[in-house]
Amino acid sequence: MSRIGIMGGTFNPIHQGHLMLAQKAYEQFGLDKVLVIPNKLPAYKDRDELLDSKQRSRMVQLAIADYPYMEFSDLELTRSGPTYTIDTLQSLKQKYPEDDFYFILGGDSLADFHKWRAYKEILTLAVILCARRNDADVPELEQIKLRLEAEVAEAQIYIMDTPMMNISSTEIREQLQAGEKVPQGIPEAVLAFIQEYDLYQ
Repeated sequence: MSRIGIMGGTFNPIHQGHLMLAQKAYEQFGLDKVLVIPNKLPAYKDRDELLDSKQRSRMVQLAIADYPYMEFSDLELTRSGPTYTIDTLQSLKQKYPEDDFYFILGGDSLADFHKWRAYKEILTLAVILCARRNDADVPELEQIKLRLEAEVAEAQIYIMDTPMMNISSTEIREQLQAGEKVPQGIPEAVLAFIQEYDLYQ
């Protein structure tokens, strides 16, 4: 039986905050690996600035190349229609029926978790690992955690001990559009790929 972390996202582009989050989940919860899964058609996000899935996939592969426990997965890219977490978890459970799953998300996502499709079933299929943005988040996140655990008896939600990293894909795109040569918080190999193909210009 393995412990498999799951980190999904648009990764538009992937940045050091994503990598740090996967690394901390791996270390703190004794995971065997972390699947990094780019979305194709995220159901809850604006798609106006979303790069082609092949470009985002390549950036993910470049970013995680030095982390042997991180594994790229195209599971959501090969599925037709919008991306829903419940579909991904059900597919993984069929593929790895004996393994335990740890779904990694940010505090903003936990706050909106009750709006996700089949969120109660998600809580029965995976342990939730939530990253805080800052210390002020913790009391609010603890309240959300307790409410969800009260709704679903099998639910296990942990607020991760993660350092504060104020990095976002949106800010990186804005810096690139503004002509900044080296945006903060982006892996060197990913930046080189972006510059080679003039992405986000």
